[in-house]
Amino acid sequence: MSFARPYGRSPTGIAILVLLSLVGCGQGAGPTPTSGSTTIAPKPKPAIAPRVATTAAPANSPFRFTELETDSGINFIHVSGMTADRHFPTANGSGVAILDYDGDGKMDLYFASCNLLPLDPKPKASNRLYKNLGDGKFQDVTEKAGVDFHGFCHGLIAADLDNDGDTDLILCNYGPNVLYLNNGDGTFKDVSKQAGISVPNWSSGGAVLDFDNDGDLDVYITNYGRWDINVDGKTKCDDNAKKIRQYCSPVSIATVRHIFYQNDGVKDGVPHFTNVTENVGLGRTDGHGFGAVSCDLNGDGKIDLFIANDQNPSFVYLNNGDGTFLDFTAQSGADYDENGKTQSGMGVDAEDVDGDGLPDLIRTNFREETTSLYMNQGKALFLEQSAFFGIRMESLPAVKWGCGLVDFDNDGFPDLFVTNGHVDDNNELVGTLNQPYREPPLLFHNDGGKTFVSARRGAGPYFEGAHVGRGAAFGDLDDDGRMDIVVNHKEDSPGVLLNRTDRGGNHWVRLLLKGAKSNRDAIGAKIEVVAGGRTIFRQKKGGGSMESTNDPRLLIGVGSVKQISKIVIHWPSGSADSILENVAVDQTHIVQEPATRPAG
Repeated sequence: MSFARPYGRSPTGIAILVLLSLVGCGQGAGPTPTSGSTTIAPKPKPAIAPRVATTAAPANSPFRFTELETDSGINFIHVSGMTADRHFPTANGSGVAILDYDGDGKMDLYFASCNLLPLDPKPKASNRLYKNLGDGKFQDVTEKAGVDFHGFCHGLIAADLDNDGDTDLILCNYGPNVLYLNNGDGTFKDVSKQAGISVPNWSSGGAVLDFDNDGDLDVYITNYGRWDINVDGKTKCDDNAKKIRQYCSPVSIATVRHIFYQNDGVKDGVPHFTNVTENVGLGRTDGHGFGAVSCDLNGDGKIDLFIANDQNPSFVYLNNGDGTFLDFTAQSGADYDENGKTQSGMGVDAEDVDGDGLPDLIRTNFREETTSLYMNQGKALFLEQSAFFGIRMESLPAVKWGCGLVDFDNDGFPDLFVTNGHVDDNNELVGTLNQPYREPPLLFHNDGGKTFVSARRGAGPYFEGAHVGRGAAFGDLDDDGRMDIVVNHKEDSPGVLLNRTDRGGNHWVRLLLKGAKSNRDAIGAKIEVVAGGRTIFRQKKGGGSMESTNDPRLLIGVGSVKQISKIVIHWPSGSADSILENVAVDQTHIVQEPATRPAG
């Protein structure tokens, strides 16, 4: 969040910016794998009608989304804890996780919620877990599953932390964080203390990654800062003339060190973690942490980190491969905006926007700050090109949060979604014009990797409305081969947007990767899809967006080709590659990491 103009960049940062400017602006046969794989044919799903009808907008968008029906079984209402006191943590909202908690192959939904501050002995609101029953129906299984957390939860990290084949949950809270270990029978148990993560913090979210390539997932957790209701809660930020209270500036919050937990493996049935933040080179203390994403930014085969900070430089950490990271923030060009100023970084993502094989970066920011698109020039050197790619002007008026570079029409190029919503709901009372609390989302179509074109108008009733969005996650909830969107709205029911886009003959392939020597979730895997005379590059990332977790399966659009020539999977362990040839489109392929590299 931002309530003041950003501060200037150091002379060194300006020099780096100049340096960067010089750098440059159909169904086919089944797969023939060299490693174990299984193919799953898709099940057709009926269309689901929108929840609310509104006046039709000009249909110039290539996308179409409908909201899940009101009788879907999802009755979650987010509680932010916002009152007239404007306690700062109540501004930041919460996220959502898309996961398969019970291993039935369908993507379930877990929503986070906050509460009133100070917390009551028995807070009313709780996180809620909804089991996907199929056909647009969900069942609340929160208490049965044992994940009815009644606290102040911002972020959700869903991953297999003990390599047993099912998905565990980390809750990033104001207060002690929580680790729910999946029992494998549809239930979870709280092992926070045994695992070593039950330490009081004010955490927003984070990303998983196997930084030391030992086969289990480590965890980077973003911390927003230090805030004590008995001290900071007494600080009031009012309009002096009208005596109207609003949220304080982020600069009023002391920053703290984020946390990096190394996974020491399973002991007595529980994964154990050690805080090694400073030991591995991640000890910066100058970031109000929000979104984080892990992927290989410089192409050296090791997984790196990009972290969004509110009114601070965004962090870029490169993995040295020796159990430490290099702080590459100042050299990267992705720390500030194009004018060398800090921004209010919130959501993040990494994806190959222009098809050159390099992951580019997106970061959302406050109003009057563009959504920052950093194009990768190679070797983790980035050039801010939001204006060049057409997203600057439309994004400036909005307060922007969760986001995703996601291919919504399966043409092989990632599109862009951003959820928006202001912090204060009383701007009109203090005379601040044109700053509504509820704001429409942003939606852009990637035109062949050359530019983004605004695609909100005509994409569906949800995009004509205004919302107070915070966390957002992306996944295929109905297994129809199209990526859907889930938004956790502040003080409201969520937006569950089913993708009904006419693909125009475009096809897809879904990969469910299972690591063996690598971590079970295969975070850090790099994929090359050769189809129709081009190669599409993707990575199995950790984190992304803000406060949320995406569908763990990789859904890759391949355009109009009816058969994929070849898919190459580079596993994180580096011990072997998987090569699938003559791969059928519009199907899910389960790929197991081979134990050893094939001879020859």
